[in-house]
Amino acid sequence: MLPLADLVKLIFTVLGQAFFGWLKEPNLLYYPFMLAIVLSIVFRQFRRQAELEVRLFGVPFSQPWRQLLISAGFGLAGGLVASFLMVFAGLPLSEELGLIYVWPVVLFLMLISPRFMCFAYGGGVVGAVSLVLRGLNLVFPGLGSFSLLASLMAVDLPALMALIGVLHFTESFLIFISGHINASPVILESPRGQAVGGFMLQRFWPLPITALLAEVIRASEPIAQGVEMPEWWPILQPLLQPGPGLILIFSLFPIVAALGYSDIAVASTPREKSKISARNLALYSLVLLALSLLSGRFPSLQVLPVLFAPLGHEYLIQAGNRREWAGVPLYIPPERGVRLLTVLPDSAARGQGLGPGWVVLNVNGFEVNSRRDLAAALDSFPGMAEIQALSPEGDIKTVRLHQTQGRLGLIPVPDSSEPGNYLKIGGKGFLGRLWEKHKKKQSGV
Repeated sequence: MLPLADLVKLIFTVLGQAFFGWLKEPNLLYYPFMLAIVLSIVFRQFRRQAELEVRLFGVPFSQPWRQLLISAGFGLAGGLVASFLMVFAGLPLSEELGLIYVWPVVLFLMLISPRFMCFAYGGGVVGAVSLVLRGLNLVFPGLGSFSLLASLMAVDLPALMALIGVLHFTESFLIFISGHINASPVILESPRGQAVGGFMLQRFWPLPITALLAEVIRASEPIAQGVEMPEWWPILQPLLQPGPGLILIFSLFPIVAALGYSDIAVASTPREKSKISARNLALYSLVLLALSLLSGRFPSLQVLPVLFAPLGHEYLIQAGNRREWAGVPLYIPPERGVRLLTVLPDSAARGQGLGPGWVVLNVNGFEVNSRRDLAAALDSFPGMAEIQALSPEGDIKTVRLHQTQGRLGLIPVPDSSEPGNYLKIGGKGFLGRLWEKHKKKQSGV
């Protein structure tokens, strides 16, 4: 049996020392410094989201500082989930993990497209390079004499792929509980050229994690008293093996990570879409973890998790987009009335309970069937507006709203017959934009 209570205590002790240990030992200040950098990146993303909302609707739907605090709270929960998975199951990290190579690859891929900024892609590239170099080394044994190539060949691929699996499983947990929060209303152009309303789901989480570290020390070095673990633990054996006079030990240490989620909801509500995305990502993570553990026992199978990590992740994205656009959009004009995409925050409409998916049927007894009808009806009654509306559940409700400077906070769904600005999803990175500019120049556009 696992000594659960002792392990939980150790995890919280390590995190506590990481957060507050610098008060006694200034050399531990690096951890809150790294956490502050991650928090600043997360805050910047929420600020960009708020700026986009202002450009589209004139007001932000949330405050970046508030969203940062919410994400920090959920990130702490996600960090505990990742910590428990790594420590309880025994998924150790080591110097041979190869993160020093994964990060540069991830940053380079981000320059091609922001959606490639993911360990699944970066780890897959590093893993593929490592396997190719190992194969070439069988033909050209001299490759191992180059330190960089030797280091790439020595990457612990099962551990790296297992870490990617744990991080994505944690992400699935965070998407399930908070992926729908603060979804931004947007107007998109469907593959069929139809203007549809939808929601852009964007969440970012800073993760304080207690990781499991495998290291080799001299047998004569003093070892702090630890916790007695079962014989089957760790479930993933590290490649690091002690030589004569050395022993292998496992210890806990704190690291800072960050996760991000971006998606669109067109044929489903933000809550429904986040549940579907979380379920699919969890299945992907479990398969990747299983392949990683299998490759740890049978090294000849290491190609399986290396290929599955990026290809499986890309399939999730493409299949999810196809499924969303293949469905019937929720936020398009109805046969009768004017459907609302959303209502402005702190508006009279929100105060009366109106929201996404509601259909305005008439204003002061006058039937409205288009955005123009709604605007004309509201202009005709600048004082009190009695609105009859149909809820997404099919209930009819009558609300009375006092117009203040003509702004009730109603945001109708787009009408394809009216011109408008559409948000383009899936923009290119710096290198992608540079290549597109080059092609236009070559074609004379």
